[in-house]
Amino acid sequence: MNLKNLRLFESLKYRNFKLYFLGQVVSMVGSWIQQIAMGWLVYRLTGSVALLGVIVFLSQFPTFVVTPFVSTLIDKISKKSILLFTQIFFMIHALILTILVLSSTLNSANVWIVLVLSFLFGVVNALDGPTRQAFYTSLVPKEMLTNAIALNSAVINGSRLIGPAVGGVVIGLFGEGICFLIDTISFLFVIIALLKIKLPQIETISQKIHLLEDIKEGVNYILKCLPIKVLLIITFSVSFFVFPITSFLPAYVKDTLGGDSELLGSLMSFLGIGSFTGALILASRKTIIGLEKVQQIGMVISSLALMPFFFITNSFLAHILIIIIGFSMVSSIASTNTMIQALTHTYMKGRVMGYYTICFIGGSSLGNLAIGYLSKFFSLQIVMACCGLLCFLSLLIFYPYRKEISLEQNKIYSEHGIIPEIVEGISKSDIKP
Repeated sequence: MNLKNLRLFESLKYRNFKLYFLGQVVSMVGSWIQQIAMGWLVYRLTGSVALLGVIVFLSQFPTFVVTPFVSTLIDKISKKSILLFTQIFFMIHALILTILVLSSTLNSANVWIVLVLSFLFGVVNALDGPTRQAFYTSLVPKEMLTNAIALNSAVINGSRLIGPAVGGVVIGLFGEGICFLIDTISFLFVIIALLKIKLPQIETISQKIHLLEDIKEGVNYILKCLPIKVLLIITFSVSFFVFPITSFLPAYVKDTLGGDSELLGSLMSFLGIGSFTGALILASRKTIIGLEKVQQIGMVISSLALMPFFFITNSFLAHILIIIIGFSMVSSIASTNTMIQALTHTYMKGRVMGYYTICFIGGSSLGNLAIGYLSKFFSLQIVMACCGLLCFLSLLIFYPYRKEISLEQNKIYSEHGIIPEIVEGISKSDIKP
């Protein structure tokens, strides 16, 4: 096999995307180190599964409230300026956590400080998420969308290979505070990368904002496009039912497997192995055709694999199954992201990706809160098994409409000129005899 034909890193030949990509590689490793440290810290201080869900909820729920308003800004002002602001905030946020933990200020009595910080993180992340989604895809031509999105997903999930494993070891050797310090330093790399990115003048010109009109325009755009509407619902379903697995791994490792932070880091890394592999396979695709099948198969497999996972008491089997979960859930969500990006007009991308972020992050936050709450009344194993079942059933709802969705989807692809073979096929079929 000729590796050049795989086109895995084709998007990196564009300077701006390469800078963004390299900055994200370092920053995302730091973010995963912080995430595993945060979960372990909170559970160590409180021993509460419910609080694990609350922490994640507070860091993600503001997406529901803030994103519809801030996403209008993304289409009107410089995305690069927005990202510089958000990354600087995240660096300060990580620095505060570093100081609080290293100074031994945090304890079970004042864990509310972490709740406040998580909420503030969530507010800024509601602006950061959709901006990043709209920004990095603008750094490459349209025909590179699938590759760029898959590579971005590879960064996120490849960093999951390294970050949790490093985090687990660092926690064991030095404690959670050093993890937060590493994350603080990692943000410097993405800030430097953003400063070096040079964009066309048109990207930096501010436009007049009509807040309510812009929000209404975005909502109407989504409601009139059946494929985007369905993809957003599927995004919410996967995020609500499947993605909370990472938040409740600390409880699973401690209570079911009887493990420590190193075992948690190991499981998170194996989740990353599956996720990273799925992202690389998507990056090697040469066309967007057939991506909906990848999405659906990924959703089915992740749902079925999640059902027995939290019942497993053998760490070897847990590592095998979590690879499958990582591979399938990322194949599904990255495919969905690619299709939404391809279906959306440039002038509407900030707003549509804002609602994508609401479904992705907001869905996960509600899922974490619901699972944490239900775990008070039922075992975590039962709750997570039900999540897998419900995710699978949610996909079946759209099965009768698959042909209608596919026809409209291909029509939009042809209008955007993304798939020449579809454009040619449609134009021929439109010729009257």
